[in-house]
Amino acid sequence: MNEKMTATVNQLQSELIASDEFTEIQAAFADLKKNVDDYKVFNDFQEAQAKLQQKQMQGAQPTQEEIQNIQAIAGKMRESKLISNLMTKEKALSQLLADINNTVTKPISDLYRS
Repeated sequence: MNEKMTATVNQLQSELIASDEFTEIQAAFADLKKNVDDYKVFNDFQEAQAKLQQKQMQGAQPTQEEIQNIQAIAGKMRESKLISNLMTKEKALSQLLADINNTVTKPISDLYRS
């Protein structure tokens, strides 16, 4: 990447960190980490999800027990207001990143449409 693009990307990173979406997800995650039980459920889900993804990447199918386990954890997640709040903030940040990506890649899209 050339120097000008590097500077622009670094500026964009700084802007992202200063955005409402990022600061809100940061605060929501800090709140979640303060609640030991909800934070454990969150980590259990991430771990189970990573195992399932790894298994699928290797061409293997999850067992019924693994599916039931992740469904049970997902049910506990839905009960947590802290996790729900984090997911809401994550969705807003994801939308911001999608908007940035669409703006950055618009010249490529336009090129192929012409």
